[in-house]
Amino acid sequence: MLRMIFDEKRRVDRCDKQLEQAFTSIKHYLNKLQKDRRTEHTYEPKKLHRLYVWTQSFLDALDELEQSQYCAVRFSQHITKSYLDEMNAEELDHYRRYVYFYKNALIRLFSILDKLGYFLNDLFELKTEVIKTHFSFFTVLRRMRETGVHPALQQKLFDLKVGTKQPLEILRNQRNMEIHYVNVDMLDDLMQNHSYFGDRIGVENFRANLAELAKGYGMVCETMDLVFQYISRKAAGEHGEGKHGGNTQDGTHYRKRERSGQNNGSGARGARI
Repeated sequence: MLRMIFDEKRRVDRCDKQLEQAFTSIKHYLNKLQKDRRTEHTYEPKKLHRLYVWTQSFLDALDELEQSQYCAVRFSQHITKSYLDEMNAEELDHYRRYVYFYKNALIRLFSILDKLGYFLNDLFELKTEVIKTHFSFFTVLRRMRETGVHPALQQKLFDLKVGTKQPLEILRNQRNMEIHYVNVDMLDDLMQNHSYFGDRIGVENFRANLAELAKGYGMVCETMDLVFQYISRKAAGEHGEGKHGGNTQDGTHYRKRERSGQNNGSGARGARI
C-alpha cells in the first residue's frame, strides 16, 4: 500500500520469504478455524469467533509492520548529512519521515508480540492474568515454560528469544523511550547518546538502528510462523497428541494434575487448541 509513496508497485509477498512463510502459516490456521466453525465445533462459538478475528488481525499487523520498516529504509536512503543543521529542507523532510516510520515500526513490532501473547494465553488457557494483570508475550512464554504446556513450541520460541536477545533489548529500550517513560537507566542512555543544549544535533546511527529493526522484524515473522504452524498441526491431530494441549514431552505432567484434581473432586483438564 505505502509503496505508492515511491511510485512503486504493490509488494510481492514471495519477494520476502520470511513474511510469505508467516502469512502462509496464519492463513492455514484460519482455514482450520473455518472448518471448525462448519463441522467440528472444537470451541464454543464465542471463543471460535474471537480466535478467528484475532488470527485475521495478525495478517494486517504484519503487513503494517513490513510497510513501516520498508518506508523507514527507503527514506533513510536520502540521508547524507551527519548533523541536522547541515541538511537542506528536502533532506530534513526525508529524515523526519524516516524517524516517523522507524518509530511506527518499533511500536508495531512489540504490539504484535503482545497481541500474540494474549492470543496464546487465551488459546492455551494459561490464565497468565492471574499472575500479572498486564503481561507481554515474554511473560506468556515464561508461563508456558513454568507449567510445561506445549513444550515443543515453547522450546522453539525460547531458543528464538535467546538468539535475538540483544537486538530486541535495544529495540525495546527505544520503544519504551518513545511511548512510556524515561527512567534512570534510560535517562543515562539518553544523555550519552544525545547532544547537550547548545550543541549541534547529530543524526543517530540510523543504519545500525535499521539493522537491529530488521533482526526484530525477522524474529516476529519467524515467531508467527512457528506458532501458527504448530497450532495448525495440533488442530489436525498430528504427532499423536490430538486436539488437546497441556502435555509435556512425556505426556505425564497434566495426567498427574488430572488425577490430582479427580482425587480432590475438581476434574482438572488441559487446554484445547
